[in-house]
Amino acid sequence: EALNFAAVWQAPVVFLVQNNGYAISVPLDKQTAAPSLAHKAVGYGMPGRLVDGNDVLALHEVLGEAVQRARTGGGPTLVEAVTYRLDAHTNADDATRYREPEEVEAWRAHDPVRLLERELLALGILDEDAIDAERERAEEFAAGLRARLNADADLRP
Repeated sequence: EALNFAAVWQAPVVFLVQNNGYAISVPLDKQTAAPSLAHKAVGYGMPGRLVDGNDVLALHEVLGEAVQRARTGGGPTLVEAVTYRLDAHTNADDATRYREPEEVEAWRAHDPVRLLERELLALGILDEDAIDAERERAEEFAAGLRARLNADADLRP
């Protein structure tokens, strides 16, 4: 309904679909005959864009175009960001029942953080020292946050 009414009213909205390949344990090709979820946009009368959801720069470009379209009166856009869920859907889910280890490892090699690091290095925006410093800063921030949360009596079971 949201897609339909956004298109009918030419609402300035961007719909971002994070497609991790599965609905719990059901692969996308068992859920739809469409080549991609972005293809479904045509049925609503709006453009659909398919983008590598692990490529931060590509995602930024596609979303930027969709936002610009919305801001200039062009109406809604559906963006499908193809990514992958590396872990199980829930703690009760055994993803090894429906995913092969090779599939998971192939996607693990397509890690968005590592891809962005390589792109920033190639563009000369950052060097290895800057990346290492940012990684260390992020790890320190995460460790401090975990320590504060673990010490918070209100958050204990």
